[in-house]
Amino acid sequence: MCYNIDMQKLIEFESGLKLVLVQNTAVRSVALGVFVGAGVVKETPELSGISHFIEHMVFKGTKSRSSFDIVNEIDSIGAQINAFTSKSYTCFYTVSLDTNADKCADVLSDIYLNPLFGEEELERERRVVMEEINESEDSPDDVCLESLLTGFFKGNPLEKPILGSKETLLSMTSKTLDNYHKMYYTPSNTVISIAGNISENSAIELVKRHFESKFTKAVPDLRRQAARVGDNTGYVKTKKQIEQAHVAFAFPSFPYNDRNAVSVQLMSVIFSMEMSSRLFQSIREKLGLCYTIMGYPSTYENNGAYIIYTATNPESVEKAVRAIRAEVDLLLEKGVTDEELAKGKEQLKTSLVLGQESTSAMMRTFGTHAIQTGMLYDFDARIAAIDGTAKEDVLAAAKYVFDFDRMFGSVVSPVEGEDIVKIFKA
Repeated sequence: MCYNIDMQKLIEFESGLKLVLVQNTAVRSVALGVFVGAGVVKETPELSGISHFIEHMVFKGTKSRSSFDIVNEIDSIGAQINAFTSKSYTCFYTVSLDTNADKCADVLSDIYLNPLFGEEELERERRVVMEEINESEDSPDDVCLESLLTGFFKGNPLEKPILGSKETLLSMTSKTLDNYHKMYYTPSNTVISIAGNISENSAIELVKRHFESKFTKAVPDLRRQAARVGDNTGYVKTKKQIEQAHVAFAFPSFPYNDRNAVSVQLMSVIFSMEMSSRLFQSIREKLGLCYTIMGYPSTYENNGAYIIYTATNPESVEKAVRAIRAEVDLLLEKGVTDEELAKGKEQLKTSLVLGQESTSAMMRTFGTHAIQTGMLYDFDARIAAIDGTAKEDVLAAAKYVFDFDRMFGSVVSPVEGEDIVKIFKA
């Protein structure tokens, strides 16, 4: 099966494996990503963090390569190799010269198909991930935002942190990892995303040789969605001996690929994401209450959240929260101007177009879309959707997002303070 949009194609093989191809003959590089539908949404509470742990462990040796061999083979051709885990999926990727794409695919297929999960390496890497957890716990912004999502998504798989916990990490064995790997590292739960200077025939042959031919049988599609989040509201406070207070709010938003997603993105650009946005200009530039302030949507297959985050002097928390609320009220009352909408559209379209000039960015964009929807990302349709968004659409999105009965708050501060949600609602 093949879906085709100019130089962009989605091809499904007999096993259920999908290839997303984005050709660009103007460059001499190829980015190759392996996207697996294994993330927080697939984990039970007892296995919290296992997707991320496996992301680490596949680099620690296979049946034919040691951990040094894996990185050395990539370094020897001047390429890059890395990986990351999200709430919804795990990705392993390389970026190389077009002449070295086959070697990169060979290494990626090996770590994807043949990880050993050896006991000695597992114990060593367990300590590494423990330090990663420690580092996150020492970062007040991480603590603030993680506590926020845990509270906002309470009762939903998305409430779990990507890193898991020290308790769950300590309980995992080689057998635990191997069982999870066998369950989710399957063809129907995997997308290969390739972007750059490579022909369609070469890309198909590369995927067939290194991936498709290695699967012995088709297995059921495990891309199930997490249930829609419930109406969680509340506030969580963490006391830390730090200089600033870190404040964040979560509001309901739309799922990934929802028809309203573009309206929320435009609202974000205008209201809270750019240096010229309302929040930045008001809270930082005019009032001088913070160095960092931002608002952005977080989207998943069946859920979404809109996050506002800032860090300020503990004595200025109430003033900052009230100032944020005042900007929200102004947005809900008057919407956005024609000038703001036109500027927001240009900013959003420019970021999309500039992203097309990066093989790595295109590999991620198309791979992420395919693993979450099973479909080919339509760049032109997204541009058209941006152009077709009206002020009324942005206002409607804002009214959906800023539902004060469904908001959650989180603060990390060195001092005791009032409930920031109570202040916001007041």
